[in-house]
Amino acid sequence: MVNFFGKWNLFFLLAVCTGVLWMTYFSMGKEIDSDLFLDLDVLLKKHGYPVETHEIKTDDGYLLTIFRLPHGKNGSGVNPRPILMMHGMFGTAYNFVYTEYFNMSKAGYFADHGYDVWLGNARGTTYGRKHVKLHPKNADFWKFSYHDIGLHDLPATVDYILNVTGRNSLFYIGHSQGGTIFYVLASLRPEYQKKFAQVSLTAPAGFMAHYQMTRIKAVSRHHRTLYELALKTNNMEFPPSWLNFPGILSSLCVGTVMESFCQRAFINFNGEDSGELDMKIFPMLIHSLTTTSVMQNLHYAQNINAEKFRQWDHGKEKNLEIYGQAEPPEYPVEKIEVPVRIYYGCNDKMAAEGDQEEMCRVLKNCTTHKMGNPKWNHFDFLFSKNFEKVLFEPMIKHIDTYELS
Repeated sequence: MVNFFGKWNLFFLLAVCTGVLWMTYFSMGKEIDSDLFLDLDVLLKKHGYPVETHEIKTDDGYLLTIFRLPHGKNGSGVNPRPILMMHGMFGTAYNFVYTEYFNMSKAGYFADHGYDVWLGNARGTTYGRKHVKLHPKNADFWKFSYHDIGLHDLPATVDYILNVTGRNSLFYIGHSQGGTIFYVLASLRPEYQKKFAQVSLTAPAGFMAHYQMTRIKAVSRHHRTLYELALKTNNMEFPPSWLNFPGILSSLCVGTVMESFCQRAFINFNGEDSGELDMKIFPMLIHSLTTTSVMQNLHYAQNINAEKFRQWDHGKEKNLEIYGQAEPPEYPVEKIEVPVRIYYGCNDKMAAEGDQEEMCRVLKNCTTHKMGNPKWNHFDFLFSKNFEKVLFEPMIKHIDTYELS
């Protein structure tokens, strides 16, 4: 089995390399703005923001780099209202900085409006590839799902920020998986609820009964088989870092004859073109892609297939040993009392409208905000060129009605 997959990995690598060389040969010679490839902190500093870099350690040994904007462009000292922003799967803290290329990012906007902005990073991302004992080349490094990010990474980040700022609570913004991990932490460790003054979730992934991406739904039925295959072949990182997926995509899709095709493919991946994305930042999007664990992906696949928001399914025997029941338990989100506001789009195939409204009915203190553009999709919460009026202003107006402790 391993040798078979090893041969196919080699074949795939050769095919990709051939494709890259072919696309490089047919490059259009288009000059790409170097600012699109700047590191997160370099981009923010170039645009006038102070940036601090902090490293935190989780209770299970992962070392995570997080970033801080203590004040805005024209400020000084430290703004009084700490807010943590957490990215989705395949993302990093860069998710909240993309549109700073147009001088209008979520990180910059909140820093300019009196918030002490902290940008978190989960294990396994570009900024979370260190551990006190494990190396990313070791399969054990990657044996985690969003469950572990919620129970270990998020509380470690929250505690660190509150310790540095001297506050008892903070504000929180989470996109996609950033919402999932809040649900995990707040439902399973309710003592942490008092540390969130208010929570704003954009397209959060929790309930997935209305998930609409048919191809992924078809694959999700085989989540147990795929996990067992990953274990047997020791391929627990997805996509494997040796593949250099961002580099391959850049060679294929940036400044080549394939560029417009790649852009259309990305737009069509999650529905119709909403008109929100300015394709000038497409190279930045590709450059900042990161890897995930196989378990992260398959945990979502498991929930899509079961149409339930449940803990990891270890199989009947192991479930009985760990959970005391044959099926994995559902996350008790009905216990969450933190004020939550869910922002969603009607054209979001991943975090569907029906699931967002159902989650809000279950949460004890929740309101929703439906985006006005009927074609607004999952990625528009990261890349929209119309952020200030349609998202930032209503979001900050709502958050400003809450006080920190």
